[in-house]
Amino acid sequence: MARTQKYTEELLLEAVVKYAEKHDGKIKATELAAWADSNIPGLEGVRDYHFMRPVREKHPKTGVITARSKSCTDRMNEINKARSLTAKISSNALLKASTIDAFMDQPGFVQRRQIAETRETVDKLAAENAGLSRANEALRAENKKLHRELDELTADIRSLQHTQRRLLKQVSYLMKVTDEKTRKEVLQEMGIADGSVDLDVYANSLEQKLAGVLDFRKTLIKYLTNEINPAQSQDTPVDGNALLEEVLSGINFGGEGDAKN
Repeated sequence: MARTQKYTEELLLEAVVKYAEKHDGKIKATELAAWADSNIPGLEGVRDYHFMRPVREKHPKTGVITARSKSCTDRMNEINKARSLTAKISSNALLKASTIDAFMDQPGFVQRRQIAETRETVDKLAAENAGLSRANEALRAENKKLHRELDELTADIRSLQHTQRRLLKQVSYLMKVTDEKTRKEVLQEMGIADGSVDLDVYANSLEQKLAGVLDFRKTLIKYLTNEINPAQSQDTPVDGNALLEEVLSGINFGGEGDAKN
């Protein structure tokens, strides 16, 4: 069974950060706990093991209990690692002495020890630099990917806005020149009927080009030739396209005119 934490991780982490700001050198859990007990409200009675003991967590689905280190523990280790390396550099005459003679004047065994420490320090710095370089490369690659996705989303939004303007114009005109029956037929082609929406049909309609879903020209030709003047359609041939162009004169159903609006 997972143990309930007496002190929150946020409060423990806050203590580590504030203690590090006021104290140099390696952070020791016992000294940190004594300081936090007196200086951090809410951490009265805190002990060193509260900063170091791992957290045991139970998976809500599988029931498996796992252990992980606390964020305050991780932060302590990061600070101590950085300070340990800094301390070695600061005390190494080969790296920090103002003159070469300061290093050369030391006993031979001290020189050899500091040369060995310098090599170890350089190896650590090189490893950290390599890790940071890999992290930077990964971040740059991720940034490029996000920029590409952002550009694609921006283009999609612009396309949808353009399609929406066309749709609103066409639907508005369709409402003016057609009867209720014809309008229902067009909406049913999109999966929208009285009191219901066929999501499969509607989703499919969204994936198609607007002209393929709402073929207004075809719909209006049929309506104008068969509904507005049925007598004429029976006695004499009707040029549906010509009649349509006459009715829709001044209305641009293409993309160029709408794109400017």
